[in-house]
Amino acid sequence: MHNKMSATGVLAYLIYILEMNLTELISAEHKNEYILGSWEACIECLEIIGCWTRAKDYGLNYNPEIKYELFNRETARCFCSPTKTPRRQK
Repeated sequence: MHNKMSATGVLAYLIYILEMNLTELISAEHKNEYILGSWEACIECLEIIGCWTRAKDYGLNYNPEIKYELFNRETARCFCSPTKTPRRQK
């Protein structure tokens, strides 16, 4: 995609791409450190875009960590080392 877009258009498209990527990560059969890192990066981007005053106008009116929960709590406890608490459980 090489079309010029407005800032609003870019942010709306970025929200769409991040949501699509998170949907794919959640459906991945094997969860590993790469999947977890990718999930955290996409969630962080959506959280930052959520600071935009018009984010709700473009569908970002939810908590991304809750909507795109990668692991249930029991699985997360097994996946992470005992000294590392998953960011989403803090």
